[in-house]
Amino acid sequence: MMKLAWLNLHRNPSRALLTIFSVFIAAFFSILFGSTKNGILNSSIDSILKLSGGHIEIRSKSYSKTRSIDDIMYLDSATLDSISMLPYVKSVLPVLQSYLLISHSSSPSTKAVAIIGIDPEAEKDRILTVSEMVEGEWFSKCDKGVILGENMREQLGLGVGDTLAVMGMGYHGSSAVGLIPIQGIARIPVSTVDKSTIFITLSAAQELFQADDCYSEIYIMSERLDKVDLIKSQIQNKFSSEEYEIRDWKSIIEEYLFYFRFADAIGFIIMLFLYILVGSNILGTIIMMTKERKLEFSVLISIGMSRNKLSKSLFYELIIVALLGVILAVIITLPIVHYFTIHPIPLYGEAVATLKQFSIYSGLYMSLDFTLFIKQFLIVLGICLVFATYPIAFIQHLKVDEGLSKRDANEDNL
Repeated sequence: MMKLAWLNLHRNPSRALLTIFSVFIAAFFSILFGSTKNGILNSSIDSILKLSGGHIEIRSKSYSKTRSIDDIMYLDSATLDSISMLPYVKSVLPVLQSYLLISHSSSPSTKAVAIIGIDPEAEKDRILTVSEMVEGEWFSKCDKGVILGENMREQLGLGVGDTLAVMGMGYHGSSAVGLIPIQGIARIPVSTVDKSTIFITLSAAQELFQADDCYSEIYIMSERLDKVDLIKSQIQNKFSSEEYEIRDWKSIIEEYLFYFRFADAIGFIIMLFLYILVGSNILGTIIMMTKERKLEFSVLISIGMSRNKLSKSLFYELIIVALLGVILAVIITLPIVHYFTIHPIPLYGEAVATLKQFSIYSGLYMSLDFTLFIKQFLIVLGICLVFATYPIAFIQHLKVDEGLSKRDANEDNL
């Protein structure tokens, strides 16, 4: 029957190509829209996490409760290296955060700020992708200066080259006191960070607080958002649940989850309308194909071909054209999605400023997720299989005399 179905397709190539094109259009736009939706969602989450933490956060349970520098954790370099070697881990970002009072000789007042010690090389792929240096330079490995936000620079009335006096509590009762030069000014899109946080290199922070090999948090960035749970479970096997708290990105940016779920729901509704649109296109093509073959079906039944055998042959025809259309769509969309995964579509004008206010990349990414391709493949193929019941039902209820009367009418016209 499969061979007969294949031969039937060759009898009328234009009709077969029209059906294949209808299926191709359905699968093509379903895959592109699904990839764009997932890409925008993933890039938005990724950009927000670059300033608020990482996909996974490790810290001691006591530090989570007290936020005291005395409760930070000690980890050796071997432990950090073992985390970085886990599958799908993009980067491991150790951080030392505490609080200080800062002042300047030009002002009698002091200001309480958060100070965050970071690894300058590793953080280039995190903080610098959503922030912008407007004055001075980014850290090198051994720099001792600090970088302020634009908002804090305006509050203090200071600039690059000025020196801050800092004073606070160090690790285990030591004093954190010193004079630190301002090395740079950054434009940070999160206003709370911009006006109340200063950045320093991790080595300088550990020296200031006398906390060698100690960290307040360890952030882990994942290569893929869907692999975060896998990485988290592997990390949990390395750390005691009684001493350490391990959180994923959903806990870190919990206040944003509503907006992501809302956006995902809107995307689902749009996809639903897209399926209805492309499904009606496929159904219309199948109905047209079936109606114009009414005479052919009537003749075949009248000369002794069973309706079940004819239905099976037609069903195989539809399966072949559906598979060809969907496979062709996957082959064509795969390089397109791959390209725009690496090279996002840039946005211009007011849209860029709006996105930066929310720490979101000013570009439209696509997501190269093979599960999406498989999902869309199965959905479009399923739509075709459902609509394949129409020609089968048509054959089962076809009145042969009516179909043959069409032939008589055509002969009379001749």
